[in-house]
Amino acid sequence: MNVFSRPLNVVTPAQLDRRTALKGVTLGAGAVVLQPFLNAMAAEARGEAPPRIVFVFESNGLWPYHIQPKGVEVPKGGNGKLIDLAMKDLTLPEPISPLAPFKDRMTIIQNLSCVQASPNHGAGYGALGCYNARHSQANGTFIDPMAQTVDHALAGALPGIIPVVGLGVHANTEAVFANTVSVVSPKRPLPIICQPDVAFQTLFGSVAEGRAGKAFQARNKLLDWARADIKRVQSELPSMDREKLDVYLDTFEQMRSRQDKVAEIKDRLKANLPAIDKFDSKRMTDRFEAQCANAVAALASRLTNVVVLDASCGPHGYKTWTELGVTVDGHEIGHKAGSPDRDKYAIPIRQFHAARVADLAKRLAAIPEGSGTLLDNTLIIYMSDAAEEHHGQGKQWPMVLLGNLGGRLKTNGRFLQYPGYQSAGHRTLGNFYLSLLQAVGDKRKTFGDSDAGLKDIDTAGPLAEILA
Repeated sequence: MNVFSRPLNVVTPAQLDRRTALKGVTLGAGAVVLQPFLNAMAAEARGEAPPRIVFVFESNGLWPYHIQPKGVEVPKGGNGKLIDLAMKDLTLPEPISPLAPFKDRMTIIQNLSCVQASPNHGAGYGALGCYNARHSQANGTFIDPMAQTVDHALAGALPGIIPVVGLGVHANTEAVFANTVSVVSPKRPLPIICQPDVAFQTLFGSVAEGRAGKAFQARNKLLDWARADIKRVQSELPSMDREKLDVYLDTFEQMRSRQDKVAEIKDRLKANLPAIDKFDSKRMTDRFEAQCANAVAALASRLTNVVVLDASCGPHGYKTWTELGVTVDGHEIGHKAGSPDRDKYAIPIRQFHAARVADLAKRLAAIPEGSGTLLDNTLIIYMSDAAEEHHGQGKQWPMVLLGNLGGRLKTNGRFLQYPGYQSAGHRTLGNFYLSLLQAVGDKRKTFGDSDAGLKDIDTAGPLAEILA
């Protein structure tokens, strides 16, 4: 039996036997908060380290030339052959330059297609499902979550307490949930949580029940109540586990710090309540960073093994990134194709998104796991719900991968450019998703709808080039 398919039962401290070092650790009040962490430690003590997958979506298309290494011809048209280059010999372009520290751990893939997803202005559920979810809606609303998306297919092979954690950054600062890219099963979209505060409560408050649950809603009480017990537990753990516990509890401490700030400024609240931290900020940049913190905490605690971080929240979820000095909204930027000032607006946004991917990687790399780190067992997929452009056609679906899924993929330090659409050797987004599924033990032969435009091209199976 696949070790990752075992049910997640409640773990007692006596089961945490890393050469008996963890025996005798007892929990009192902090148990409801620490239980997922203890489950993770017990699994690691058994030698289990499940792979983790994070999808990061950007709106308006991930333009091919924005991720093309310098000196490598940008893919055009339907001609060409497979290009496989070592990233160590290449220089990243300015829009994704924040990823440079991870160049030896990343792969850029160009020329995968998914025309059938109809990604114009954003494919919605089709981006992860490889089908057309846009049916007879004048405003482009994605009303038909017609099939399960790949994130939930992956979660079926990598079960967690929460199968898929969906976090979003919406243009509407008041939006709490949005149905955007993820589908549990036909007609059952996964609501993406757009408020970091709500996400925190949903992810970490759910482990507390009864009186503990009520205390969690009164955040000060729970955090103070658990913190004293956590300090006691820290003193009983080996040093390597104390370090992991520190990382896991970082988000809790950030929230406690926020409550202290509220108390300090209570006399000024009536006049003007400022954004005091990134968990309840109205700034999109802050909310994005806070959602990244939530994502890492959920993965580190093993609440989930699959995260969707949707910064597109489309369709038509166009944002104006004033915090980045950009005063033009995404829709106008999208329509500036060919304009000399388009990159002036677009590159700061792209760099910010790339920096968030790098930040995710840094946070994951700081968490010890087995003989390595959490990043060693993770794959981050950075792509757009709109494929290659604002008005994406899906003939190219550029993406950046960071990590190798615990050695299951050959995605460390490579640039792969497949033959263009309708050329011999061309491959699709569905082929890529099959690669992910096969890497975690799901051996299905097809995924999503087929593309009638490729009926004369062999597009069967996964991407052999990236499977270890």
